[in-house]
Amino acid sequence: MSSGFLMLPLGAGFGYACAAIALKRALGAGVSGSWVNLVCNVVMALCFQVLWLVPGSTPHFNLIAAPAICGLLFFFGQIFTFRAIATGDVSVATPLLGTKVVLVALFSVFLVGKPLPPSWWAASVLASLGIALISYHPGGLHRHLMATVGWSLGAAAFFAMADVLVQNWAPLVGYSSFTPLMFVTVGLLSLVYIPGLAKESRVALAVKRERVPVAALPWLLTGALVLGLQALAMISAIGIYGSATATNIIYGTRCLWSVLLVWILGSVAGSEIDGNRTGVMTRRFAGALLLFAAMALVLR
Repeated sequence: MSSGFLMLPLGAGFGYACAAIALKRALGAGVSGSWVNLVCNVVMALCFQVLWLVPGSTPHFNLIAAPAICGLLFFFGQIFTFRAIATGDVSVATPLLGTKVVLVALFSVFLVGKPLPPSWWAASVLASLGIALISYHPGGLHRHLMATVGWSLGAAAFFAMADVLVQNWAPLVGYSSFTPLMFVTVGLLSLVYIPGLAKESRVALAVKRERVPVAALPWLLTGALVLGLQALAMISAIGIYGSATATNIIYGTRCLWSVLLVWILGSVAGSEIDGNRTGVMTRRFAGALLLFAAMALVLR
């Protein structure tokens, strides 16, 4: 495994954890989920257009449905991700999104027909235990927490399916044209937010309130840019090296990064932890380690 391959998903994992914290702050400062979705998806689509500069990027337009389908799956994954971040704690949502690697393995079996080794079944059990540790909350906020778990796992499923299909379809279309077309689709689908945002803006003007709070703009723009760059690194690793499972195992370090960053930064990261902070974070960190162990087993 080359160092270049390792650095792309490893850097993407750290970038994702940073972006999630920045976007959580933007949401907490009053930016609506629709604004976050629109800005992030448009910035991400623009980031991927740089790949048209790569030699051999002439697309096969008879296969254009393939990147469009992947773009649709990614678009729904984004919706679920931002709902998870807006609903709950980043240190819960991000580790649960790490279960995507197990789902990638399962989808590889059912969609591509690859055999499932016994170690992958063990990985599924470890992932389930990790989810239980991260999700457990003795303080009576189970309804709020379960919503975060549901949104996070739904996002993981959409992203996992997109990754498996990118791995199989990108070589047919050409990677340097497949992913720009895929994210053009994401950008175009994001236009569905404009009517709602126009209504939101009229309401804001009527009550003399900012459409996007000025204090939230640095968090929103920084989060969107970092999210776009980490997606470019992640999808590039899959498209260039052709291993969605191995890429996602390394990308799964975002689980550990997110817990560590929230533990270190505390309220700056938008953490909702109160009471026995050390006990809660220790349990979540243990759950994240189990998820990471599950990811490592998939690579055996």
